[in-house]
Amino acid sequence: MHIQDVKTRPGSTGQLVPEQTILGPTAERDPLVTTLVQTLVSGILVGGLYGLFSSGLTLIFGITRVINFAHGDFVTLGMYGAVLLFASAGLSPLIGIVPVAIISFVLGLIVYRVIVRRTLSVKGISAVDAQHGQLVLTLAVSILISNVLLMIFGPSPQAVQGVLPAVYDVFGVYIAQARLVSFLIALVVFGLLYLALQRTLYGKAIRATVDDRDMASMVGVDPNKVYAVSFSVGIMLTGVAGCVLATYYPVTPTTGAGFLIIAFVTVVMGGLGNVVGAFVAGLLVGIIQQVTAIYVAVDLQDVGLFLAFVLVLVLRPQGILGGRRASA
Repeated sequence: MHIQDVKTRPGSTGQLVPEQTILGPTAERDPLVTTLVQTLVSGILVGGLYGLFSSGLTLIFGITRVINFAHGDFVTLGMYGAVLLFASAGLSPLIGIVPVAIISFVLGLIVYRVIVRRTLSVKGISAVDAQHGQLVLTLAVSILISNVLLMIFGPSPQAVQGVLPAVYDVFGVYIAQARLVSFLIALVVFGLLYLALQRTLYGKAIRATVDDRDMASMVGVDPNKVYAVSFSVGIMLTGVAGCVLATYYPVTPTTGAGFLIIAFVTVVMGGLGNVVGAFVAGLLVGIIQQVTAIYVAVDLQDVGLFLAFVLVLVLRPQGILGGRRASA
């Protein structure tokens, strides 16, 4: 999956986004340098959202060891939530982040308690067998979500139109307002997540549970509650990312499949269970996609991403920031 570079007034997502207003003075620069800077900036802006929803996946895996195959579909749900709030109540996705985040958290809690927790509490089976059950169940959730969305909304792409339509011209480099605001929101939300993991009792409980679950239980930490909250927070991050993505990216019921692949690649490249590594890797993934699309071919953008993925596995299999704990 690739989010196209913004260089023209029609916008980054083709015909579904209204014509944008270009603001700021233009300046003559070397076209090669301008193209390179444009590519890097576009990659970083979209990479912030990649990093945000991927940090949710790595948070879930780092704490619960659950591999969530429905993670991309929860991003899709966040996007449809933004579309519905805008279409029915005229609520901007920037404001809709709050209800979408709350609903995503509650939905994650329900999925954990009804489905995921059962695979963690089964006695008499190995951890490998338990993970196999988790894979099958989360894949079933993914299929269920995509098919329900297909029945409700149909296969046609939908988008939030007319929100943050401007494009800033910064010395010949075009920066879409929607992308810039989305990146800033992703940065703020990730910063809050990091502070929560490092400075709050919730973060201390996570570190204690990850280090030694039995010892954490002895000092009053309930591992089941830690798992439930962590899973729900991970899903909440997908809702936030999906909500702001809807400002410039069309959504269909199957959009989540592409985001799932990106999330898995990002998590492994950043280091399994490391939220900081996931966010940094998200920025790198966005840049790699843009560079490949601009300098090689759009159709080969994922090829470039997977080549970089293989190189990371060969040269640094623990990931870019691997070796740290999930709360790092």
